[in-house]
Amino acid sequence: MTVRRSDVFLLCLLGFVAGVGIASFFVFSFVFVYSCILILLVLLALLWRHPPARIAALCGVFALFGIARMTIAQPDLNNAGHIAHYNGQSVIIEGVVIQEPDVRLDHQKLTIGAHSLKAQNFALSQHSPVRGRLLIKADLYPQYRYGDLVRVACAIEQPEPIEDFAYDKYLARYDIYSVCWRGEIEKLASGRGNRVMAGILLVKTRFMDAISRIISEPHAAFLAGLLVGARRGIPDYLLEAFNRTGTTHIIAISGSNITIIAAVIIGFLQFLGIARRRAFWYISAGIVIFVLMTGATASVVRAGIMGIFVLFAQQLGRASRATNALVFTAFMMLLVNPKILVFDAGFQLSFLATAGLVYINPILQKYTKRLPGLFGVKEALVTTLSAMVTTTPLILYQFGRLSVVAPLANILILPAIPLTMAVGFAAGVCGMLWPLAGQVMAWPAWLFLEYMIRTAELLSSWRFASLELGGFHWVLLLAMYGVIGWGVVLLRRNKLL
Repeated sequence: MTVRRSDVFLLCLLGFVAGVGIASFFVFSFVFVYSCILILLVLLALLWRHPPARIAALCGVFALFGIARMTIAQPDLNNAGHIAHYNGQSVIIEGVVIQEPDVRLDHQKLTIGAHSLKAQNFALSQHSPVRGRLLIKADLYPQYRYGDLVRVACAIEQPEPIEDFAYDKYLARYDIYSVCWRGEIEKLASGRGNRVMAGILLVKTRFMDAISRIISEPHAAFLAGLLVGARRGIPDYLLEAFNRTGTTHIIAISGSNITIIAAVIIGFLQFLGIARRRAFWYISAGIVIFVLMTGATASVVRAGIMGIFVLFAQQLGRASRATNALVFTAFMMLLVNPKILVFDAGFQLSFLATAGLVYINPILQKYTKRLPGLFGVKEALVTTLSAMVTTTPLILYQFGRLSVVAPLANILILPAIPLTMAVGFAAGVCGMLWPLAGQVMAWPAWLFLEYMIRTAELLSSWRFASLELGGFHWVLLLAMYGVIGWGVVLLRRNKLL
């Protein structure tokens, strides 16, 4: 039996992913991993003429590479040169705000890239160079910006889980192993960050300010969430309405929401008579612009890559080629940051939503051929259901909540998103250049936003809109994905896919 090179390539990539997964739960010394790699390479050379053994050895080597990559990604927290070494102590830290501040209704969170540190217990008599990141919770004012050089005096702590939420693992994916909940912050200088990034964030800030001036709340905050993923200012009751109706993805920057919205917009463009191939380039360019406007953080870049991949996979047509491309995309992301595989729910949901659009979407498209595609309504329905099939088991496991009205809510809301984003973006740009023209253009945007808000509020008010399921065992999670995978394989074998 001849094994195709593409299949060997896929198995090797899956071996790497498996290695990262194993190293996420077990600790390995780098010397041990390195020795195992050398042994397997020798076996690979000896067994090269025996295809089954050669393939097994190759997969083993890639699995060990995955373990090695995860091992290297773990910092030595006991090293005096890392800020986490001083957890539990009162320190004075100097560093730069390396990410856009996370501004909430009553506070802000700053991610500081530490440069130097002085322990207040005089164990260190002067500032010593350190590396690592520190998350600081600060008052809402004064506000800080990306690139500010600050001095922080506080007692730093090690992040800890919060109830059932692994907050320490959540921060670890961003290489944050120290937090400061109360401290004194002094701004020393500004403009110490990347100039390109600082320029992008400045434009984003002015764009959001323009939206706030020309549209009333909560519509302005909702529009900012749609366009740049900013959730600041969205009232809690409205966020809960989106949660209960399964439409939070429209204001959350993830691969799942970008892929769904991109697919809906393509359907709308096709309805307008624009060819799918041409629409692919339009939407891909739009995703790149979206990523830049939101600040081009690592999570947003990953989401953009996953969104473009879905469009590319649809261009490929063949499921086998799409499978290799999907796994290769995940491989490249894990190569950059292996911690996202197990500790980043956003990455998991993005990957699963993408898989749904690659494997489930063609099935539903086949059985909904005769349905009218008016204004992209059918595309919204098929795309949403495709993503829901593959993401629902993980959502049940992670959050223990099932939105019963999610399909209906998405059918009613998603078709309005393309026009809302287009009109809202134009109104925001005009508001930056000529406020009066921005206010005029804001009226149609307000109407679309009002429609979506009222729809979410109405559906969320139904008693059965969302069901709290409590604990969801991981065995059920695996069983559900086993059934989904078995169904897809069965359809492919019977040539129904």
